[in-house]
Amino acid sequence: MITVLGLIYLTQATQATGFDYQAQKIENQIAELSIQKDNLEVENARLTAMQTVKSSTVAAKLSEPKTFEYAN
Repeated sequence: MITVLGLIYLTQATQATGFDYQAQKIENQIAELSIQKDNLEVENARLTAMQTVKSSTVAAKLSEPKTFEYAN
């Protein structure tokens, strides 16, 4: 009887540990995906800003320089 109760206890404890491991793994994935989301939002804002600048009327009036020199 005690052996059976001990086995039941071990089964429950092992199962709980497995659930804790899975929960920690999922929390880590959520944290990684949150960081990726933040990085993508920044990249999206940067690309949107670049497109806005390129399509502006001021940018359309700009021209390539014919010559250039580096300052020392």
